[in-house]
Amino acid sequence: MEKEKKKGLKKVLQTEHTVFNDEEQRRLELQQECEKRKEQEVEALKCSMHGGMAQAMKEQALLREEMAYQYKLGNFEAAAAIQSLDPDAAM
Repeated sequence: MEKEKKKGLKKVLQTEHTVFNDEEQRRLELQQECEKRKEQEVEALKCSMHGGMAQAMKEQALLREEMAYQYKLGNFEAAAAIQSLDPDAAM
């Protein structure tokens, strides 16, 4: 019985706001909102970077294919021009 009463008191004490420090409470609320906003911005940035990175990787793959095709044709000037656009590709 005593344990249940104590648990009941704890629940009441947790929901009951006895200290009236509005400024501190408001500051904490603003800080939490700011943190949420920053997290959302980071997530949005990650999503936008992911899409951009995927597009860049597709473009690089196409450039590599085109460069390999130009080498096979014997057009070394065009292949060298493509390779200068894509520094990661080496043949």
